[in-house]
Amino acid sequence: MEPIIQTYQLQKTFGGEQALKPLDFSLQKGEICALIGKNGAGKSTFFKILSGQIVATAGEVHLFGKSGDAVASQKSRLGFMVESPQFFPDFTAAQNMEYFRIQRGVVEKARVTEVLKLVGLSHHRKKKFHEYSMGMKQRLGIALCLLSGPDCLVLDEPINGLDAEGIKEVRQLLLELNQRKQMTILVSSHLLAELQLIASRFVFIKDGTVVEDVSKAELEDKSKKQLILHVDLPAKAVQLLERQYEGVDYLLLPNKGLKLFNYLDFASEINRLLVENGIEVREIQYESLNLEDYFLGLVEDDVYA
Repeated sequence: MEPIIQTYQLQKTFGGEQALKPLDFSLQKGEICALIGKNGAGKSTFFKILSGQIVATAGEVHLFGKSGDAVASQKSRLGFMVESPQFFPDFTAAQNMEYFRIQRGVVEKARVTEVLKLVGLSHHRKKKFHEYSMGMKQRLGIALCLLSGPDCLVLDEPINGLDAEGIKEVRQLLLELNQRKQMTILVSSHLLAELQLIASRFVFIKDGTVVEDVSKAELEDKSKKQLILHVDLPAKAVQLLERQYEGVDYLLLPNKGLKLFNYLDFASEINRLLVENGIEVREIQYESLNLEDYFLGLVEDDVYA
């Protein structure tokens, strides 16, 4: 299966400074891929190259398996929200969408009704844009992305500036578009906890280059930080672990808890060792880093030096 987006050694230089270093990236059909990086890492530059707002200094972009001059014909299959869309404040949602339908040459008049329904704004179609909440405004922006019937959305900071309710609205919308409409989504956000709730893949970018590319399952495995055990005889458990595992790193907790910082992949073996030696293991679980902690560990200056 051809990737929806594929880049080869993509580069962008501004005044002698490399905003994007040779960057190879692919986006597969059906993914919600989160692009994560600090300000200035290259995310927006990458999105603007994909949307055609700026031209790459070097490298190639392939869309839906097409390259060269054929890429332009595939752009309509992508819906972009790279900067906040500018709507007419005194127009209703329906009037704004009708304006853009005509401007963009979308023939089907019914498409306006369809996209407003998709983003949950059917009942607010006659409400003026300036009366919308921030969450509704962002949903209308996503409706605009959907107007031409794209197969993939590329969204730069779609939840930026939203309150908790607005964030929830956009999160639920993106999940619904992905799961019910099989929409592929490439998204960035500074709210990493939100990305962790929706993304199936995480691409970390630093100084214009990808430093980590992991699936949700791989991220959860990589971000395991500690193994927590609750036992009836913690002192005896510690003695057993010290004899069995060289350099075992642990911390005794209140309420007969034990926290392990290494040998995290030995949970089943540790459980068996303790039980066979007469120790009751009441609970055993992983405590993981959240996405923000993991991200900060990746982008600290001493990492990938």
